[in-house]
Amino acid sequence: MKYFIDTEFIEGFHKPLFGKRRHFIDLISIGVVCEDGREYYSISKEYNWNDADNWVKKNVIIPMYKQEIHGDRRNHIDAETFHKHIINGQSNVDIRSDLYQFITCPVGDTVEFYGYYSNYDWVVFCSLFGRMIDLPEGFPMYCKDLKQMFDEKCQYNDYGYDNGIVNKWVSMTFIERKNYLKSTTLYPKQENEHNALSDARWNKKLYEFLQKL
Repeated sequence: MKYFIDTEFIEGFHKPLFGKRRHFIDLISIGVVCEDGREYYSISKEYNWNDADNWVKKNVIIPMYKQEIHGDRRNHIDAETFHKHIINGQSNVDIRSDLYQFITCPVGDTVEFYGYYSNYDWVVFCSLFGRMIDLPEGFPMYCKDLKQMFDEKCQYNDYGYDNGIVNKWVSMTFIERKNYLKSTTLYPKQENEHNALSDARWNKKLYEFLQKL
């Protein structure tokens, strides 16, 4: 069973009063889409607005706030704390429990995870369960990266996107192949970017596109 994941997160360094700076990655939100059509989305109650840089505030948190808080509620709930007041704002422990229940696998099958530029998404996902070795039984200890899969498709010389460009494909550079595939009408277009669920949906569409090449 394939699951397509995306997370939004805050990354930075905490400087204690004494000692060295410590790196952190804190979950903002997570979206997971299963190949069978089921979807999961949650916003963490535990991230700290003050830890986010201006880019994350502008491109992730404030758009999320506008999607969740409407009308007169904006006079009473601000972007800095809205995640602690909304219905789908959850503790990381509750998110972990939900994910465990959501990620199921048919008997005799395996679980596969996919993401796009997924290194940090995978770290954030795994950290919800503790250490890497604390992942639930049956969960793989790696996530397949769709960006890597896309690049690999562009490195092969023995096919083209369609029969009409086979010869042209062979003569293309790696960058030209990437740009060509992205320009085709079947390449999925991203909408509501930096929303974890929207991006997880796009990941699934990208996977389906790559399987047709």
